[in-house]
Amino acid sequence: MSVFVELVGAIALLLWGLRMVRTGVMRAYGTELKRLASRAEGRIIPAFLSGLVVAALLQSSTATAMIVASFASHGIVSTATAFLTILGADIGTAIAVLIASQKITILAPILLIIGVFGYLSTENTKRRNLFRAFSGLGMILLALSMIGRTAAELATFDGFATIVQIFENQPPLLVMFAIFLTYFAHSSLAIVLLSIGFVSSGFLGINSGLYLVLGANLGGALLPVVANWNAKLEARIPVMANLLVRAIGVLAVYPFVGYAIEAYSANVALSQSMLPALFHLALNILIAMAGLIFSSIILRVAANILPPNSEESQTIEPKHLDPAALSSPATALAGAKREALIMADIAQTMVRSVLPVLRENDDDLRRKVVRMDDDVDRLFDAIKLYIAGILQGKLSERDSQRALDVLSFTANMEHIGDIVDGSLMELAAKKSSLQIQFSNEGLAEISALHEAVVASFELAVNTFVSEEEELARLLHAKKEEVRDIERKSVSTHLERIGSGLSDSIGTSAVHIDVIRDLKRINSHLTAIAYPVLKAAGTIPKVKWKRK
Repeated sequence: MSVFVELVGAIALLLWGLRMVRTGVMRAYGTELKRLASRAEGRIIPAFLSGLVVAALLQSSTATAMIVASFASHGIVSTATAFLTILGADIGTAIAVLIASQKITILAPILLIIGVFGYLSTENTKRRNLFRAFSGLGMILLALSMIGRTAAELATFDGFATIVQIFENQPPLLVMFAIFLTYFAHSSLAIVLLSIGFVSSGFLGINSGLYLVLGANLGGALLPVVANWNAKLEARIPVMANLLVRAIGVLAVYPFVGYAIEAYSANVALSQSMLPALFHLALNILIAMAGLIFSSIILRVAANILPPNSEESQTIEPKHLDPAALSSPATALAGAKREALIMADIAQTMVRSVLPVLRENDDDLRRKVVRMDDDVDRLFDAIKLYIAGILQGKLSERDSQRALDVLSFTANMEHIGDIVDGSLMELAAKKSSLQIQFSNEGLAEISALHEAVVASFELAVNTFVSEEEELARLLHAKKEEVRDIERKSVSTHLERIGSGLSDSIGTSAVHIDVIRDLKRINSHLTAIAYPVLKAAGTIPKVKWKRK
């Protein structure tokens, strides 16, 4: 019994280690990783490689698929780009498995020492999260050594030997068992590593380990499909396409598992623990190749078999502004804050859509963005009236300030929506009607500024939610960063006009107005930092300009 408990504990440690790596990397470099994935829009190799890199760092193709599906849902990337990114993510996870499966016993304690003592020795948030990831890697390696040891002991028990024999004689059961385990653990990487531990200890034969790998691949592709089942069609298509190509790949490889074992037997230099990891990597490479070649067909099939978006009202109405909650200020403010976040999500989608509309003259997306502003205005009016109702009651000073902060936040969101709708989308329509294009240099400058504003938006929402002083300081610092990008862009744009570059001359008014509007949006975002800085007593000094 103690051996079984130790095995379950080792599996729990493995799962927790994976989580530590994932959360550590996401908190330290989450914005950069998301930006890497979103930059690959429309380009096959960058999309594929960005998925590979992000998944290898996050130790999870599932997490990467979730991020990319969300991007597709918001129109930041196309379904095709999202699918290619997920294919790359699957290979990235397979590479992570191959690295983690190497039994370097001294490495686990070294990583734990670096991670734990590094975490305790610094107050810097980014460094602490990086050390958290090191600790997670140490836990993974330690868990693998524990799994190998306990699995070897379990193999000596007659009861378990009988169960294992039944499974080994029924490969379909092994595949189904691995699918169940992967879904339960929410990690295909963990199940593949578990199968490696079982094979290396002799608890399972090599053939059983490979069938578990097949099941883990199917289970890993199933997770994002289930998680996104009620999402927009644009989010469901890439994850369903990934499940389809993965199912076809697993079915195609299933009859040839025996040949893989024969190839292993012929290569005496290859250790048992290496075969499942190499098999997993080879399987994902083959599936990725098939996905790249037949991507258009697979995406079309996925779109056809999925139900369309549910018939919803064309307008978004407030859901969390309960009049009955006005008697309880804390409950009412929580509802108002939830509604403010929905409003911010719509405004954020509008801002993210600015670049694709300008770059591609996408009139359909432009009209969609214009309609979104109506939702922003509707929610703002409802929140404004609700906050007024809250302020009519007897509030503490703290609750009064919270209510005003929510109102200030939503006012900034409403102003941002107006800038996108009333100015940027009109500029996009003007650019499209005149059939003019930005110069390559001009588009690169606009893209750089847009990227900085998008990063500010994410930081602004996080600041509003967490009310953390450190995030507020980072957000306030973005104001100067965007101002520098804006100054440089205007200066170089005027230089191009002076040199007679035709594209710059033709788009001069549009270019400067777009830069101005993006800077205005960023000003509204950085204003969200002030209530938090004021509460902390660290309001930065204002640099007055001389007139």
